[in-house]
Order: sequence, then structure tokens, then C-alpha cells
Amino acid sequence: MGLAVFLAIFGAIIVRQIVGRGPPVWAILGVGGVATVAALVVTPRDAGSALLAGIPVLAFLAALFAFAGALERAGALDHLARWMVRTARTPADLPWFVFVGFGIASAFIVNDALIIVAIPIMFSISRRINLDPKPLLLTAAFAVTVGSTLTPLGNPQNLLISISSGLATPLLTFLRYLLLPVGVGLLLGGLYLRWTFRKDLAPASVALERARGPPLSLLPRGGWGPRLARHPVLVLFPLTIGVMLGFGLSTLFLGTPSVAVWIPAVAGALLLFAVSPGRGAIVRSIDLRILTLFAGLFVVVAGALSAGVIGLVEAGLPITGPAHAAYGTLGIFGTSLIGAQLFSNVPWVGLQIPVLAHLGYNGSTPLAWIALAAGSTLAGNVTLLGAASNLILVERAEDRGVHIGLGEFVRYALPLAALTCAIAVAALLVGL
Repeated sequence: MGLAVFLAIFGAIIVRQIVGRGPPVWAILGVGGVATVAALVVTPRDAGSALLAGIPVLAFLAALFAFAGALERAGALDHLARWMVRTARTPADLPWFVFVGFGIASAFIVNDALIIVAIPIMFSISRRINLDPKPLLLTAAFAVTVGSTLTPLGNPQNLLISISSGLATPLLTFLRYLLLPVGVGLLLGGLYLRWTFRKDLAPASVALERARGPPLSLLPRGGWGPRLARHPVLVLFPLTIGVMLGFGLSTLFLGTPSVAVWIPAVAGALLLFAVSPGRGAIVRSIDLRILTLFAGLFVVVAGALSAGVIGLVEAGLPITGPAHAAYGTLGIFGTSLIGAQLFSNVPWVGLQIPVLAHLGYNGSTPLAWIALAAGSTLAGNVTLLGAASNLILVERAEDRGVHIGLGEFVRYALPLAALTCAIAVAALLVGL
């Protein structure tokens, strides 16, 4: 029975990914979690235990969405977009600025929330300089995929890995191994997109000159007292990131007890709720669909473990144990690139974590977890199906009358994916 329920749930996800229609992945996993309990694959008590163990992940995600919503209300991302327009010398420079700017932002703001904010900004920029919005929309989608690879805050699958892998200082571990490859990927990827879209954007040169306006400082000058009183997130968010880094550095260099990465994030979000006006809007910015996806995933994976399905998945994957580090890293990265296209990245990572743990990977084998994070995330630039943020982009663009097809996406994304994946794999193999 357990195998049948598992195949039904993940079969539905695969069909949804291939045909591009049907219930969203979050709904499939939400219903799948209920079905796993109803079919007695796991007992209600075991399901409750799985959800209880997943509370740190759910709390961390809720905190990140709250911060993202508050930053949007503060106009921080809109200001970033206006700065890009006024800094770009020519329209061809815009993809570079968008890719690098939103790539950096996505390292600290969960990508599903950031792409929702980025879409209207890209339409606004396109409208102001009278150009086709597709190049900037695609650039934003590519940016939040590459940039979000860098930290546990960038996307849900990285967050799940950081909490479930046993890494003592996950934020520092991600930065240790991924800062250089992601940084190089953003710089070279921005140049690739600048070159790729240069002809599409060239007609907007005159309009860009008119729309540029006076120079704009990246950090607004003056008026910070009233601004912070209205939007305390502008200081609380960087302060929270600083505290997370501080705890990690203290553990690394002073040997102090490690602090779970989600604790300062949740503490910062609670402080944000306490001191911010307009708390209701911040609460509404928390994406309940993503939380439902994770809650269902925890129960489904618990059912797969109890039914022995994880062992079958493990047997079918070309992944070696920690004794063969290079082969294991390549296997994890490669299977994640493919698996994310079929299962979507978060469900794939949810399945892979117990598989890798059973093979002997733990907090002392960070390269394996970084390979899982990088492969499952960069998979978003292989096809539209590899990341939920891509599907959000397509849906919201369609609502505004702009159609982005699978073939069109792959045409621009695949060379970028090949570039960033090659950089990431090279860095992992030399242990950067």
C-alpha cells in the first residue's frame, strides 16, 4: 500500500511537470500527506511526529516570507530597480544589472517571494522604455535561480538541506563552498545575457535616456529616522543576517555551541511583527502554499521511509557513499539536475535527504549536501519545470498578456545552465 500511495503522489507530480497542467505541486503534496495517513501508511502519531520535527523548517520559511513582504512594502526592491535603470548606460546593460542585482538579492530573500516582486518591476521598467518585457522577465527568472543557490535563505530546498543535513554552521558552509562559483556565475551569466539580448533591447536607447532622470544613490540619503520608524525591516533584516553570520563565526573560530540557523531568523521576524506598523500585510505575505507543500512533504517522506520506498529510490540512483567523494558529488549533482525536472526541486530534495543519510552522508560531509543544493537549484535554469519560481513567472506573465513557452525558455536558459553548472561542479571537485 505504501508503495502504491507513493507512486500515485509522485506520479501526479511528474504528470503535472510534463504536461504543465493540473493541480499545483503544493496541492498534490498537501493532499498526498492526508492520503498517506488515511491509507495507514503512517499512523496519525507518526505523521504528527514528522510535522513536529519539521516545525523549524516551517518557522524559518514563514520568517523569510515575512521579511520579503516587509521589504516589498518598504519599497526597497522597487528602489533597486529604479537604481538599475538610472545606472545602466545603454539598454543592453539592463540584463547585466538585473541579473547581478536580483541574483544578489535572491541569496537573502527566498526566491519564490522575490520573483513575485520582480515581475511587476520588470514590466514597469519595460513600459518606461517601451520594450518587450520578455528579456527582462527571463533575466529575473534566471537571476533568482542562480543567486538563490548561495545561501540557505535563498530557496526552500536549501533551507531544508541546511536544517536536515546535520551541518553545524550551514550559512557559513554554503558561503564557504558556493561564494566563488555563484559570484563568477553571476558575473559571467550577466555578460552572457547582455550579449544575448543586446539586439532585442537596442531600440530602447532613446527611451532609456529620457527615463533615466537624475542620478540615484543605491542607499537613499537623509530621512532615515522616519523611514526606519515606518519600515523597521530595513534595519532588522540586515541585523538578523548579521546575527546568523555571527553565531556561525563564533562556532567556527571560538568553539561556542552552534545555534540552529532558523532560531535567529524566527527571532528577527517576531521582533519585526512586534515593532512594525501594518502587521496584517506582513502576515498576508507569508505564502501558505509553500508551507502546505512542506507539511505534506514531511508526512509523505515519513510514509516512504516506513514503507521501504527510500531503499528502492536509493538502489536506482548512481550515487556512491562518502568513501568515493568525487563520484558521489558528481552523482548527487547530476541526478539532482534531472530529478528536479521530474519531481520539482523541493520534493526531490525531500526524497534525497534520507537517501544520502542512509548512504552515510552527514554533517561531516558538506560537499555532498552542497552538491544536492546546487544541483537541485541550478536545475531551475534547465527547463521551466525545474523551479517553482519559473512556473510563477509564466503564470503571472500570462495574466499580463505575455506568453513564455517552454522552448523559448530553454533556448536562453540552457547555455546559462551549462555555464553555471560547469563552474559549480569544478568548484565542488576541487573543494573550494
